[in-house]
Amino acid sequence: LIPLDLLRVHSFRVSVIASVCCFTGQMAALVALPFYIQHELGQSAVTAGLLMTPWPLAVMLAAPLSARLAQRVPTAWLCAAGSACFALGLALCALWPLHGSPMLPIAVFTSLAGLGFGFFQTPNNQNMLLSAPKARSGAAGGAQGTARLTGLTLGSLWMSLAFALLSAHSAVHWGLGMAALAALAGSVVSLLRSPVRAVAA
Repeated sequence: LIPLDLLRVHSFRVSVIASVCCFTGQMAALVALPFYIQHELGQSAVTAGLLMTPWPLAVMLAAPLSARLAQRVPTAWLCAAGSACFALGLALCALWPLHGSPMLPIAVFTSLAGLGFGFFQTPNNQNMLLSAPKARSGAAGGAQGTARLTGLTLGSLWMSLAFALLSAHSAVHWGLGMAALAALAGSVVSLLRSPVRAVAA
């Protein structure tokens, strides 16, 4: 689950850290957004679902495109740009006025977050797997899953603490703000990786 020998490889280690950062931001946002839309913006559960639907749709569209771009563009640039776009979408959600504002921009912001996450996730995974020797590909895949689960756990934990210690209003905004910072950290970390390109086997 934690291949310490592979973590000595710089590009692999950077990919793992960036993955943890972005999945932390993703989970914190996915917990905070329903509360934000329903309790802070006063919308129904159906509306909350509709406003969040663009996120996975954008990921679905961006992932195959980013895989093709990774053949031509260094993954460090793709991952940094994708996670920065992800952070921007989350930050806009956190800063959007709560009352008297149209709902459509929230869908645009969640689309932006999903688009950024899609452009980050695929090349980051490719970089992680290509950085490991072929004989250690199974361990690299296990580390990929561990990084994802670690990020999801940290994001959930952060939001649980925020709701326990703060008012719902403050917890939602702190949660989205911290999610944006985690995604931004993933962008900065991504720039530290070696310029590994995805190549066809």
